[in-house]
Amino acid sequence: MPRPVADIYDTLTLTAQQEAYDFMMYLLQKQQKQAETIQQEARKQKRMAALSEFTGSMKETWKDIDALEYQKNLREERTIG
Repeated sequence: MPRPVADIYDTLTLTAQQEAYDFMMYLLQKQQKQAETIQQEARKQKRMAALSEFTGSMKETWKDIDALEYQKNLREERTIG
């Protein structure tokens, strides 16, 4: 703790010191929670980027093929009986 802050802290009553300590603990927990939130957001962005890359991997499969025509050809090639 910086010296001027420590000097002020030392002049406080025991109850006020406890309140100051509680407030510092609150700030510490808030800082840790913010760091966790940032890490979770970064992890989420990495996952979304991976999913986005994966979803586009088959986009050229049906490029020049009409799906209905393909289905019609499959039905014609099938032998029944």
